[in-house]
Amino acid sequence: MIATLEEAKLFLRIDNSDEDTLITDLINASENLCKDIIRQEFSELEKIPETLKTAVLYGVTYLYENREKADHKELTKTLSYLLFGIRKEIF
Repeated sequence: MIATLEEAKLFLRIDNSDEDTLITDLINASENLCKDIIRQEFSELEKIPETLKTAVLYGVTYLYENREKADHKELTKTLSYLLFGIRKEIF
């Protein structure tokens, strides 16, 4: 995992464990979105850029706060802008 449960909860400003399972699932979903955008596995990167961690945490926050009305096109667009610098070009 790029972001831990504790980091995500700190980012979300949550101090209880009531939604730990949900937050863990959102971390996984956000990381998968980021992998799709950068077109590579995190293990292929020499070093994990801080922008990648920020993107994962942003994705978790967006999905958490917009559970009922998430606009995945908007989320993907924002993550793409954040991750443009590490995106692998495929031809």
